[in-house]
Amino acid sequence: MRPRLVKSQREMEGRFEDVWVLVDEDDDLETWAEGAELDVVGKPATRDDGLLRTSGAARYTVDIALPGMLHAQVLRAPVARCRVTGLDLEAARATPGVRAVLGPDGPFTMRGDAVLTAEPGWAGAPIAAVAADTPEAAAAGIAALSPELEALAPLELEAGLEEQRFTEEPRETVRGDPDGALDGAEVKVELTCETPAHVQTPLEPHAAVARWDGDSLTAWVSTQGMFDARRELAGRFGLGNEQVRVISEYIGGGFGAKQGAGVEALLAAELARAAGRPVHLALGRHEEQLVGGRRAWTRQTVTIGARRDGTLVGIEVAAVVAMGAAGWIFPVGEPALSLYACPNVRAMIFPVKTSLRAQNAFRAPGVVEGVTVLEQAMDELALALEMDPLELRRTNHIELDQGSGLPYSSKRLLACYDRAAELAGWAERDGLREASSDRLLRGMGCATQIWWGGGGPPAHATVRLDAQARALVTTGIQDIGTGTLTSARIVAAEELGLPLDRVVARGGDTAPNLYGPVAGGSMTTPAVMPAVRSAAGSVRRTLLSLAADVLEIAAADLTISGGRIRSRDGGLDVDVIEVTGKLGNATIDGSGARGPNPEGFRVNTFGCQIAQVAVDPGTGVVTVERVVAVHDVGRIVNPLAASSQAEGGVIQGIGYALCEELLTDPTTGIPVNGHLDDYKVPTIADVPEIVVDFVDVPDANLPNLGSKGLGEPPIVPTAAAIANAFAHATGRRAGALPLTPARVLEALA
Repeated sequence: MRPRLVKSQREMEGRFEDVWVLVDEDDDLETWAEGAELDVVGKPATRDDGLLRTSGAARYTVDIALPGMLHAQVLRAPVARCRVTGLDLEAARATPGVRAVLGPDGPFTMRGDAVLTAEPGWAGAPIAAVAADTPEAAAAGIAALSPELEALAPLELEAGLEEQRFTEEPRETVRGDPDGALDGAEVKVELTCETPAHVQTPLEPHAAVARWDGDSLTAWVSTQGMFDARRELAGRFGLGNEQVRVISEYIGGGFGAKQGAGVEALLAAELARAAGRPVHLALGRHEEQLVGGRRAWTRQTVTIGARRDGTLVGIEVAAVVAMGAAGWIFPVGEPALSLYACPNVRAMIFPVKTSLRAQNAFRAPGVVEGVTVLEQAMDELALALEMDPLELRRTNHIELDQGSGLPYSSKRLLACYDRAAELAGWAERDGLREASSDRLLRGMGCATQIWWGGGGPPAHATVRLDAQARALVTTGIQDIGTGTLTSARIVAAEELGLPLDRVVARGGDTAPNLYGPVAGGSMTTPAVMPAVRSAAGSVRRTLLSLAADVLEIAAADLTISGGRIRSRDGGLDVDVIEVTGKLGNATIDGSGARGPNPEGFRVNTFGCQIAQVAVDPGTGVVTVERVVAVHDVGRIVNPLAASSQAEGGVIQGIGYALCEELLTDPTTGIPVNGHLDDYKVPTIADVPEIVVDFVDVPDANLPNLGSKGLGEPPIVPTAAAIANAFAHATGRRAGALPLTPARVLEALA
């Protein structure tokens, strides 16, 4: 190995960061070409942990039970804003079974902010924490705190907008002359729509278990970013990275809510240090819905101007975002700036501070909200132009990123339009309304998807091949339920030329110190899988060299596939074990790193979804009957997992469109439906026929694999497609999502 440091960029949810990358000068793997004959990659494979997960044998963080382990609970603010004027910490410490108590007066901070606070700014904010022998004793300790509170008025959205009470300065991005373009447009439409506060609702709540061994800390954390969690814990307690081990073997979903250590791991570690015993802290379901996180509510006004032939001349979007207490401004304006060719665009974002917890990432944050409204406005424009909605989108297709001026590394959106239209029967769309004979109003709507998904370095992996020709892949992946460790097996098996059942992949543990990025932003596949292939390629080269020694044939004249070594002239065909069997107790080891992103390109993913709905005008119930989802995300490593990922995104998008909405009492600032009996997520009874397809052409400009990320893309256009189908069926628009029966009846009236 000849290491080099090179400079590159890493992308995460549209934010770009310069990074230095350690690469191997000898790693010259080229991307498998389109149409390459591959044995394992591109073939459907079941997840190796599927049986463990479905049978209940998988051990999630909430399942960890250690000898002497204490149970922690958190005292949370029962109102949106208040001051703590009294807190009986000593009474809590005197409660039988209580072993440690933390109050807001201690120097306990996370990222510079107090974790426990005497001045909560949102309902559910943590005030104090207790660890005890049993959950019941912990609850008794919380009750003994007997908090005295001075309630303050909640921060209301409209007043905050009027008072310009923002979490940071509003953002305005301008290209060209949007005012002049819109004033001179031959056709102009304006649409205002609200999008809901949307709770991630993972099956496994936020949870952590912490154990100290001298000055070393082991933490089991339900997190999407175990290396970020390690860094935060090490920084909090003044430790080196090598003194902190984070284990995240099985994660029961995150959807953006579980970044880094979280309050749970920091509190568990602090309580464990104070008590001298391991501590378990897991949110209850109501806590999860209250404080786990959410996608922010928005109100957006989109104005689009065009020529009579459908060419866009100007776009303006003004978005009010209910941020909560804080949070970074997600890219709500990005779709208006990049989705369609338009020389004159203005995107304005007003981040209003309110009395909810800070908004956090939820699967394609910002872009879902922006696409949901922009794509409805595009359909309104198509209606004004008397133009087919898909044709309007094709007319304004563009091959470069308008913000940077750089071409896309690959873009096959037009192919997505064509395939989605074919699968959905788009040509018969107008006859759909006339064909309904059951008093239901039927319609079909489309929407376009854009997201990033190129990921980037750093990411590292190792591969070890033993005498039985079995390979162990070790990565920094924390598999949050998407099957990425199975993808690592597939990529390694392909490069090594081994059957899939001879390859095992491990992750979910920082102890090997093989860095992997956070499992978010559609980063894992494009970031980690090239590193896996690089490591496997190193092992393959060594194996061929050893085979040349054993078989007395030049390495260049040998190939490996299906677990067999063959000569190119066909004269030799032996099992790989003929060579590896001579290793004895030795192994062949290889390491790999994710190479730099391509220069001179922007890496994005694209897609099109078409939804068909039925609307009952008597009850206001909207039923999604079918969704066709076609996406361009480069090479598909595992079609089975990719289809499952797309289906999951569509189902979450259906919830966003039809039923999911966190409601807050405006007089108190307290969420009123923070339970699953009131916060309605889709069930299997709500799931329609979902037809998934992919363009499945590798991006030749990406390092050695040609794959982009798929985590975010499937949810991006779903709600917009459903809203457009509703408008096609009824001839009406609702002023807000979700399309609940009450809103539908109001729109129809």
